[in-house]
Amino acid sequence: MRRILLWVAAFLISGVLIGTLALFLLERAYVRPEVIVPGVSIGGMPFEGLTTAEGLVKLRAYEAELISKPVRLECAGRVWRLPLRDTGAHVDTVVLEQALAVGHEGWLLRRYWERYRVSKSGRNIPLKVKVDQKRAASFVAQLTKGLTVLPQNAGIKVLPDDSVVIIPGREGCFVDSTSVCPQLIAILTKGKEPVVRVPLKSIPPEHTTAEVVAMGIEAPLGEFTTTFDPTKVNRVYNISVAAGALNGLLVQPGEVVSFNKIVGPRSSEAGYKEAPTIINNEFVDSLGGGVCQVSTTLYNAVLLSGLEVVERHNHSLPVTYVPAGRDATVAYGGSDLQFRNNTDKYLYVRTVVTGNRLTIKILGNKKFKRKVELRSWVTETLKPKVIRREDANLEAGKEVVKQKGIRGCRAKAERIIWDGDKKTTEQLRSSFYHPLDEIVAVGTKVVPVVVAPKKPVETKPQPDPTGQETGEGVPELPAPETGVNTVYGEIR
Repeated sequence: MRRILLWVAAFLISGVLIGTLALFLLERAYVRPEVIVPGVSIGGMPFEGLTTAEGLVKLRAYEAELISKPVRLECAGRVWRLPLRDTGAHVDTVVLEQALAVGHEGWLLRRYWERYRVSKSGRNIPLKVKVDQKRAASFVAQLTKGLTVLPQNAGIKVLPDDSVVIIPGREGCFVDSTSVCPQLIAILTKGKEPVVRVPLKSIPPEHTTAEVVAMGIEAPLGEFTTTFDPTKVNRVYNISVAAGALNGLLVQPGEVVSFNKIVGPRSSEAGYKEAPTIINNEFVDSLGGGVCQVSTTLYNAVLLSGLEVVERHNHSLPVTYVPAGRDATVAYGGSDLQFRNNTDKYLYVRTVVTGNRLTIKILGNKKFKRKVELRSWVTETLKPKVIRREDANLEAGKEVVKQKGIRGCRAKAERIIWDGDKKTTEQLRSSFYHPLDEIVAVGTKVVPVVVAPKKPVETKPQPDPTGQETGEGVPELPAPETGVNTVYGEIR
């Protein structure tokens, strides 16, 4: 009995194996894995029996017909034609992979069962339509650019009489294209009305009128003017560049302003040219010569505005455009001029370069306007040395002043501020200016003395006693020498 059961079991197993093998061979013979099985559709369109390539052709044809439909764009009472092709609308081809997977995945009997069920009941795969949001938004923005209005920031304008006028701010607007993509997809997949409606969206200004009014800039707190030589073109140009960097500067309450940070490096890339500058107690040509006149003018305007000076340095040599003790030298990466807005309102810096004058005005809230007086005086005068240097290119016995000496000094300054009847005196940082030595070139060049050549001796024929002339006679003596001719070398 046991043997019979074993034989039956072996027969059944063999039958199953043979049947499975037969089914597998049958599938391989009659079911192509690259073909969509019967009963499968995409978006309601039959795709059975098509390969991937054939399905892609059919899908592209449907896509071309789909995006050829006219769509209307409406905004703010205006209408435009919206070509779907320009919005990047397209059918997602991933649906072909999903269609091909039906009846081709899983173990053998499962595949047979799924194909049988789909052939009877069908399987529809929803069509997927995509729109390139970035491309659609860009196209709509270009199409409706006539509706775009840029916002206008509120600001201030200083009139020639120094009165301050508030320029009101204004909101802008643009077409909000964020809703374009959802509407297009609904039109393409759900048969919605082919109309896309987009709203206008406001753009607030960066600075509103209320914000500018709250800054409290009403009137000049102080100003200062220096003059310069307009014939020194490079120096005047540098003054204009540096002053332009300061013009229109807004300073918040409590903010510390650094001249070097605002004006930046004095380089050829920044537009500066070579002009005389004090370096190592000497005047030498370098990029940015003249910038210190701007920092000095600003320093005095800051003092007269009653503002707090954080950092200031005097020149190593005296300058001519302000009294001793009231200059401010700067060097990018070194000496700086810094001041603090010690008011509770904004400050506005205005610079004006006209003719031979540089004027810097600091405007703020008029409640901080004070009467300010600056005083400076020299406490010690330092005479320059006279340095005589031999010059082999200069004729011996001659002297030329190569550098005119300038007296140095020690100076002090103070600021007096009146708040009504109350007077406050502030001692400013004292200053020391080195004298500029006078340099005299002393000639050492030896000039050779050249003597004029003597005239040749002339002879006159003497009468012959017989009355006939002969070639012999008495030599005529030369005239006495009265001087010598001297050749001088040039002074170079």
